[in-house]
Amino acid sequence: MEKEFKVKMNTATAIFLIAYAIYVVITIFTQNVSTIITIIVFGVICYAFFLGCRPYKYTVDKKVLTIHYRLWKNSKVELMECDTICDPVPRWADLVTRPHAIEIYTNTKKRYCLFPVKRVEFVDSIVKANKRIHCTVKAYTDVHRQLERKQRKERRKAEKREAREKSQKESETD
Repeated sequence: MEKEFKVKMNTATAIFLIAYAIYVVITIFTQNVSTIITIIVFGVICYAFFLGCRPYKYTVDKKVLTIHYRLWKNSKVELMECDTICDPVPRWADLVTRPHAIEIYTNTKKRYCLFPVKRVEFVDSIVKANKRIHCTVKAYTDVHRQLERKQRKERRKAEKREAREKSQKESETD
């Protein structure tokens, strides 16, 4: 069963692209033609890179994670070769730009940084595809632990109820 997840766009990138579009509109009315052409060409290159060469969706199908790009070929990650899925390791360069990333490490210690919009569902589908992967994503483990607690509590109640019914049947037969 194939599951698709959209990519969360980096806020700094979105602000830059919007500000640059506003700058181009203002420049059209105030500068000469040669300056406008240079600015528009640079803007097209920026938009092509930020919107075309970055992933726009992730697909988890059986044991493969596919990272989809608009302008070049898709990247495939074999989930059975992955060891760990975790929150981002704090790095000075990435402290501000990647607060919502998820990192996947393979057996060869190759790192994939992923930015899905629905983090918990994404991690859940990765963990279901590879049951041996070590998961330390805080949002997922918190939800998963709460569900496990509820299931344990319900199981204990059912066991107590069965034991009570069994003891009542035994007392009735005596």
